[in-house]
Amino acid sequence: MINENQETQKIEKRELQTDQLEALREIERKLENITLNITKLSNENTKTFEKISLKVKNLESKITSLQIASVNKEETNKKIFSQTNSTNQLGREDYQKAFELLKEGNYETAMNSFISFIEVYEESEFIDDAKYWLAETYYAQRAYDKALEEFEGIRIQFPDSGKIPETILKSGFCYVELGDLEQAKKILNLVINKYPNTSVSRLAVQKLKTINTTAQ
Repeated sequence: MINENQETQKIEKRELQTDQLEALREIERKLENITLNITKLSNENTKTFEKISLKVKNLESKITSLQIASVNKEETNKKIFSQTNSTNQLGREDYQKAFELLKEGNYETAMNSFISFIEVYEESEFIDDAKYWLAETYYAQRAYDKALEEFEGIRIQFPDSGKIPETILKSGFCYVELGDLEQAKKILNLVINKYPNTSVSRLAVQKLKTINTTAQ
């Protein structure tokens, strides 16, 4: 029965990843076009520039949502088979509930749910994921200082987490929003060099282009 469930999960995961990858590539293409438009329009009126910048932020939010949807199924399925006692199973359910709130855009409620999860399930296998998504709820609510603190904390506390590439990337994004462009550039270049030919690398490149265009 477990083998059948695992095979079903694999098929569903492949289908989901294919759909999400296509959507992610389309959004990345749009981001590239918008970046080019920013360059062309940088000398025009401020309102036009702000509208394009807003589009970039909206597309980045969509990419985050796609990343949420694509990684959740794989990670949850991977960890569920290693959990054996009822406490861990309960922790998984609470984690999933918090994650669903995040996917629905209920950022404040999701934030509180992840905080509660972290306090109750310190030994859960989902603890690094919970901390990452907590940081994302802060970022979504524009609490960039809190988001940065959480992202940096994950790098220190969970250096082997599968979330590290995204964590480094989003730390760079936080520095951009906080106005520390030099530190942002260092981190984004780190992502590009450390994780070449990946979605996080492409997003880092796009963000650097936006920074350089804005600085002109």
